[in-house]
Amino acid sequence: MRGIPGSGVIVFFLVIILIEVLAYLGILQLISGKRQRKLGSIIYGFTTMSFLVIWMIAFFNPEKIRQTTDYTFFYFVIALSVMNLFPKALMALATIISFPFRMLRDQFLSKLILLSGVLISLGIILSVAYGITFGKETLQTNKVDLYLDSLPPQLNQLKIVQISDFHLGSFKSDQFLQTTTAEINRLKPDLIVFTGDMVNNYYQEMIGFENALKEMKAPYGKFAIFGNHDYGDYSNWDEPEDKAINHAKVSQKIRDAGFKLLQNRNEKVEMNDTSLYIVGVENWGHKPFPQYAELDSAMQNVPAPAFKILLTHDPAHWEAEVLPKTNIALTLSGHTHGGQFGLKIAGITFSPMYLAQKFWAGLYLNNNQYLYVNQGWGCVGFPGRIDMNPEITLLTLHSNRIETN
Repeated sequence: MRGIPGSGVIVFFLVIILIEVLAYLGILQLISGKRQRKLGSIIYGFTTMSFLVIWMIAFFNPEKIRQTTDYTFFYFVIALSVMNLFPKALMALATIISFPFRMLRDQFLSKLILLSGVLISLGIILSVAYGITFGKETLQTNKVDLYLDSLPPQLNQLKIVQISDFHLGSFKSDQFLQTTTAEINRLKPDLIVFTGDMVNNYYQEMIGFENALKEMKAPYGKFAIFGNHDYGDYSNWDEPEDKAINHAKVSQKIRDAGFKLLQNRNEKVEMNDTSLYIVGVENWGHKPFPQYAELDSAMQNVPAPAFKILLTHDPAHWEAEVLPKTNIALTLSGHTHGGQFGLKIAGITFSPMYLAQKFWAGLYLNNNQYLYVNQGWGCVGFPGRIDMNPEITLLTLHSNRIETN
């Protein structure tokens, strides 16, 4: 097996087995009767062995994942892993917590803790199942109003639709994209911008989605940049030329869909007797990930006082280079997917992605410079979304330079 050391595989499976054993012991304590325990043991053992066999097939046949344009098996493994491992990990924790009470012969508290673990685990299974079946195609339109000192009055109420992270290979048909296109066109934006990750790896993933992409309409243009997945960096290639050809075909298909692809360059957009610049950089990522972005090149020939909108896939680029180097008023990013999972408590959404990305979703402000992070449209890794819906962002820009009586 390529890419994963044998010791890592052994440790992984030892951890999995430990979780399975602890969860089993906890569940067994809630079952009374010899016959019922035997039946429960058989069912638990069968499901556990089935999952372990599937995991072993995935681990020892990485080409099923890394060298295919059909992600069905990959997502099948991930979905089963999440639905099996997360609830059982919680049940294993409940077993550990209940152990001292069991030793103290406090059967009531011991079983209460274990029963709580079972109920929460069932809740997790149902949430994951909903996220896979419905959550990934429950479209959300977020409307954001921005008031900008640098926006020319002629551009007041400029409407921009931002979309990001399609990962088209994760979908079997263009039905959901057609629904998204209809919603975008209903919003009647002046501009449409796509902030990266059209595919997971391969240009073939765009086949069948071309019409839905072409049908997105904006009178002043559609603009796109690359995300980290659009380069084919996460696949194995027989020859470097194969990777280059694949990337070129992704680029051409994006252009064929009517998007102006900004590869470390800018585009001047004229409207209402004035202009603005759409600046687009290639992917910027924390090392060891490749950094293809060349912000200085992308900004060439852009007048310093001009109103600029930057498209950069990774929001970490904003703090690392955009803020210290430029006066760009608005930066638009994606990449994070909002973690594809969130918890809403008292109207506030939290995602584990916060622990990995400082700027993970929504609007951020530093002095007079804004960053908006779109939580993405498609899925990668986990084939679903839980309280982190696919997003269309409608940004309406208002000029603070308009005098009001």
